[in-house]
Amino acid sequence: MKICILNVLHDALDKRMYHKIARSLSAAGHEIVSIAPPAAFAAGRNQAESGETSVRFVFTPAVHSFFGRLLTVLRLIRLGLREKATLYIAPEPESWVAALLIKAATGRKVAFDMHEYVPGEFAKFFPSFLRPPMEKTTCRIMRLMGRASDLIILTRRSFEPLWSGIRTPRVVVINSNWLQPACTAVPDAVRKIAGERPTVLHQGIFGEIRGSLQLLEAMKLVKEVLPEVRCLVLGRYVYGDESAYRQKIKESGLEDTLLLLDEVPFEEVPAYISAVQVGLILFQPGLRNHELAMPHKLFDYMREGVPVIAPDFAVEVAHIVKETQCGLLVDVTSPDAIADAVIRLLTNSDEAQRFGRHGREAVESKYNWQKDSAALVDAIAALE
Repeated sequence: MKICILNVLHDALDKRMYHKIARSLSAAGHEIVSIAPPAAFAAGRNQAESGETSVRFVFTPAVHSFFGRLLTVLRLIRLGLREKATLYIAPEPESWVAALLIKAATGRKVAFDMHEYVPGEFAKFFPSFLRPPMEKTTCRIMRLMGRASDLIILTRRSFEPLWSGIRTPRVVVINSNWLQPACTAVPDAVRKIAGERPTVLHQGIFGEIRGSLQLLEAMKLVKEVLPEVRCLVLGRYVYGDESAYRQKIKESGLEDTLLLLDEVPFEEVPAYISAVQVGLILFQPGLRNHELAMPHKLFDYMREGVPVIAPDFAVEVAHIVKETQCGLLVDVTSPDAIADAVIRLLTNSDEAQRFGRHGREAVESKYNWQKDSAALVDAIAALE
């Protein structure tokens, strides 16, 4: 079956849409086309091959504005119609609209991949007093769109209530990662950054709603106890002013302690994680999407046997951390709580190693993409 993945914001080499969904469906024998903005690491390529998988790219311009999103929807309709696919998969509300319009014109099938709590994400653009009614309105619109779709893919069971009473088939495919041996061959360039110093890591998109301010204050406290400590931030600073944040780092005397690194290709992330002693997840409360989050980085840390420090308010994350005993849950609004957890894990190697071992064992036995993707492949096959 020919499957076309429509992306407005997710780039061509997105962790979930390319590295997981596209590659899995290609390996299952489907022809995969991804219409998406180009990734920084996909420059000059219109095809991506990995082992038994092959995905063809059709690039659209990167989106930087609301008007750009609307324009990209029109592009997706035009380019999607040209592909004449049997199934269109949409991971965003805008691309879902495009997919449903293609279905209205051609009768082809549509699947929506819901990996964010969309009503909450949409409502956050409105003043606080308008957010509850806007969230309810968005839920109603999504349910109408869900009835017109052929499959709804969910990344967590906590999304199920939104779709109760709707006959459209649903499948839960969580954001786990490919099971592979833990990385042991750490490149010299990575070791040079981490060195022999006690090191913690935040991997992924960063900024104020991801705990940047709390981390800054926490590292001041950790440095008082462990002067050689180092914290690596691997990923783009998106939420807030990066220049202002770098200035705060300098003013705090943390230039050699809190390092902001450039984003690296998906394949290189495990080397950075394996070179550190603790993995951080610090997104802040106040957004429903954060409360229900199931971040890639949790499974990245677990796969490499690195203990995690995670938010105690995040329902899905807290469930997995408690179930697997892979780390510590803390009040991530408190720099003191973050600092205490970091110091605890960096000074208690037995406990840290035990948490890391539990995480790795959970990935090997349960939380891995090889297991989770089987449900996706079966659900897609049922649409043929």
